[in-house]
Amino acid sequence: MKKLIGILLIMMAFAVPALAEDSVTISFVGDCSIGDSAQYMDYESSYHTCLNKNGMEWPFSLVKHYLEADDLTVANLEVVFTNRRQHADKVYYLKGNPENVQCLTLGSIEMVNTINNHSFDFFEKGYDDTLQVLEDAGISHFGSYRPGKEGGYDNLATVEIKGIRFGFLGFSYPQDSDQKRIAQRIETLKNEQSCDVVVVSLHWGRETHMTPESWQYKYAKQVMDAGADMIWGHHPHVIQPIHFYNGKPILYSTGNFTFGTMSHVDPSTGIFQVTFQRDGEGNVDVTKLQVIPCETQRSPDYRPFELEDEAERKAVFKELRFKKDVYKFFDNVPESFLETGVVELKDGVFVTE
Repeated sequence: MKKLIGILLIMMAFAVPALAEDSVTISFVGDCSIGDSAQYMDYESSYHTCLNKNGMEWPFSLVKHYLEADDLTVANLEVVFTNRRQHADKVYYLKGNPENVQCLTLGSIEMVNTINNHSFDFFEKGYDDTLQVLEDAGISHFGSYRPGKEGGYDNLATVEIKGIRFGFLGFSYPQDSDQKRIAQRIETLKNEQSCDVVVVSLHWGRETHMTPESWQYKYAKQVMDAGADMIWGHHPHVIQPIHFYNGKPILYSTGNFTFGTMSHVDPSTGIFQVTFQRDGEGNVDVTKLQVIPCETQRSPDYRPFELEDEAERKAVFKELRFKKDVYKFFDNVPESFLETGVVELKDGVFVTE
């Protein structure tokens, strides 16, 4: 587990939040391609050329101090780590040299979701290559694809930190028929693998849309009612507003974080840190959500960096708060979030001054 040695980088404008000894803070970041659409790999402006020039530590170097100081960092891996050439018939088929996995290990990314719309750009053999590369590098992974069927995958991940056991599962383009499958995996993680907390990763929503689609609210409620303790979403390549349901966060989209072959979309992003703590009765609750506002960069840099200007920081917080109530069962983040990017909770209720 990560070294919690409280490294403070004086040159940074904002200090790394200190972690309580009896709490667990997990950082979630959005889409990380760690490669290019294969036809562009040798371009002067490509992600691979950038890594060749600057080294494997480059992509997360401007935010690594945050990712090292938390207890776990989870990312959406949207690339195939393979040397294969045969690819799916599509416009963009995302590929990273297998050695690019070092970007994750050097960047303090310990766990990734592997199921999304680019997972099989180099077919099942390419996906198998990706999983093997991750396992060889010691990076945990999860994701379910056609579970129970021929050629299907059903990988769940678990980790225990400070006596709290976390479980992770992931679905891409979830359908109504997946609700039962998601519920079954939540039950497996909680009852068979004794997880205190289950995080459901959903690759969903419409690309470049700054708000979720209306169907996602009902879908999210069903997932949470099935026992999920948090939903972490990605795919739109932009950040979207946050909801809470019974004190549990729903992150519809966490945006791009470091993305090769990146289109011209809103570069706002962030490090979404969720803190969990066990109460006196043995239950584990969310006690804090903190967003470290960042901006991702296009070619040729590709590095996300923390925003230091106060107005720019608040602009990101504004993007993450719904302008009005859109679903009666869910709570918007409190207005104070617009100033601080922080939501604090006690017994599932917002703490407000």
